[in-house]
Amino acid sequence: MAVVKICAVGDVHGSRYFSVFAASLRSIVGFKPDFIVFAGDMVDEGRVEDLEPILSAVRGKFPGVPIISVFGNEEYHELENKFIKRYPEVIWLNDTPAILVANGVRVGFVGTRGALEKLTFWQRRHKPELELVYRERPKIIKKLITEVRKYSDLVVFVTHYAPTFITVKGEPEKVYPYMGSREMEKVIKEVKPEVVIHAHAHNARRVEAVLDGVRVYNVSLPARKGITLIEARPRTTLLTFVGGGIGSSHKS
Repeated sequence: MAVVKICAVGDVHGSRYFSVFAASLRSIVGFKPDFIVFAGDMVDEGRVEDLEPILSAVRGKFPGVPIISVFGNEEYHELENKFIKRYPEVIWLNDTPAILVANGVRVGFVGTRGALEKLTFWQRRHKPELELVYRERPKIIKKLITEVRKYSDLVVFVTHYAPTFITVKGEPEKVYPYMGSREMEKVIKEVKPEVVIHAHAHNARRVEAVLDGVRVYNVSLPARKGITLIEARPRTTLLTFVGGGIGSSHKS
């Protein structure tokens, strides 16, 4: 079966890292993605309008390529509908699936903000209900991936928060519980999507891992210093890391 190519990035944070994002996008040569994936925190502090220049740059480089996005903690819950309404060309996944076809391959995407093991100080004060959400969300994602697998050749799981602490290494260990959830790691090992994409860990030094044969990519722009390029084949075929920074290209 054909290879599916994905450009993935998270944590652009609007203007904060836009210059790095734009330079990395310009540097991509000879790689035509089938999908663009945004892994959340594409803007800062809920500034809906700041996604426009990012989308404009992507449209200019890769016109017509489907864009799949999840929300991060900077795309505030109460602004979700504003993002969806303003950017209808983006396929927004929020504990929801989508099945798309590329090169004859049925690609099932499951997207979510993800889960944390501990609420942040702000969340404890303002959104304590998230404790239950984070406890239940791994169960929801497990069901979604299991269902999507029935109808797809390749499953891609996209989450903003880290689904394993392996690709968070480089951050202080004391903040790990505020970066992601090991319950999501259990889900990955049980239902085995072919590709897992996340962001949120800006300071990670290890940005790629394999969990029981499942390739996990931390695509945080500050960690990678560039857009992550992924090639994937359906089911048991090996996944190949192609590149992750300005002017860099390698395989593993």
